[in-house]
Amino acid sequence: MGDREQLLTAVFDKKKAAILRVLLNAAEELSLNEIAQRTKVPMSSAYRILQELAKSGIIERKEWKNSKVYRWKSSKETPLLQELFQEEFDGVAAFLESIKNIPGVQSIIQHGGKKKGKANILIIGEGVSNATIEDAGRKIREKGFELKYVTLTKDQYEQMTKMGLYSGDKEVLL
Repeated sequence: MGDREQLLTAVFDKKKAAILRVLLNAAEELSLNEIAQRTKVPMSSAYRILQELAKSGIIERKEWKNSKVYRWKSSKETPLLQELFQEEFDGVAAFLESIKNIPGVQSIIQHGGKKKGKANILIIGEGVSNATIEDAGRKIREKGFELKYVTLTKDQYEQMTKMGLYSGDKEVLL
């Protein structure tokens, strides 16, 4: 558990914090069932917390005939709460998971050190499917993570390194 998680758990009820996190990070409206599943909070507790949050004006509840959906209600406090409850997306880990089993990939290197929300990746291999890598990269960028990568053969990488093109911080990921 990170420092942010510990602080939020200490200040907020764990169940309420989980529900706030899910609603703040959701791109769409969610039903009670979806919220309970994503947070692993029992449905009765989730219902009680959602009623409390809706009554206080923090979230909105929309009702149709037999369904209710909940979403974050934008206010002047929204940026502060979004900062507190924002889920950190590790684009490098997600990209690595997507491409590590692609045939021909021999090594994956993060070049230029770690920066929040962005990364430069070198993919070393022979006969690597660029279409699969493009698809994985697009999905990562859609989540707001700035990802740049290049696919090289081992010989190309070694030659470019000798020329000083890939000097600086490097971390071998695979």
